Amino acid sequence: MPPVTELEAVNILLSVIGEAPIDVFSSTSLNEITESTVARRTLAEVSRDVQAEGFSWNTDVGVTLIRNSANQYPLPANQLRVTFDPRNYPTAQYTVRGGRIYDRSNQTFTFSSPSSLLVSEMVMLLTWDELPHQAQMYVTIRAARIFAGRFVNSNSIYAYTSQDEEYARAMLMRLEESGPLHNWLSGGEGLSVVPYSPSVALDGRI
Repeated sequence: MPPVTELEAVNILLSVIGEAPIDVFSSTSLNEITESTVARRTLAEVSRDVQAEGFSWNTDVGVTLIRNSANQYPLPANQLRVTFDPRNYPTAQYTVRGGRIYDRSNQTFTFSSPSSLLVSEMVMLLTWDELPHQAQMYVTIRAARIFAGRFVNSNSIYAYTSQDEEYARAMLMRLEESGPLHNWLSGGEGLSVVPYSPSVALDGRI
C-alpha cells in the first residue's frame, strides 16, 4: 500500500471540521496558530501516544548502552520506553529519568560499573514517514476523531466512527501479529523464546 503523507493526514483532519485542504504546512518560524497547525500537532500527539505502546516496527531489541565520559548513560532523544531484563541485572533497579539511566538502588545517575548496559527493549518514536501504512491510518483516524471533538461547534462534513477506528486498530494489530518480534517475545505454541542478544550499540555521544 502506498504510504499516507503527513500532509494528506493533516488534510483528512481538516476535512472532518469542514476546512479546506492545505498545499503546504505553515512556517514554524512564524508560530502561527491555525486549524492546520492544531491538526498537525494533534496528529503528532496521537502518533506519540500510539507508538508508546511499543510495536515490532518501533522497538529495538538488545541495545547496548556505552557509558560516557561523565560515567552516565544518556538515551536517544526519541526513545519512549526502555526495558531491562531482570535476568541480566537481578540485583539492580534501573529506570529512566530525564533522558538518562537512573540507578534506583544507589539513587544516582553516575555509574562506576558496569562499562555498558544491555537494554532488552527500547521503544523509539519514529517520524511520520517511517511508520508503516497501517500505523499511519490508525493514527490518522484516531487523531481525526480527537481533533473533531475539540471543534465541537464545527459542522463536520465527514465524521469517522468508533467502528472506523476499531477497524484501523485491527489492521494494525494484524500487521503486528504477522511480524517476527511477536513470535520472539511471546513464543506461542511450538515456539521457544529467543534470548536477547546485543544488536545495537549506543555510546554517550548522542
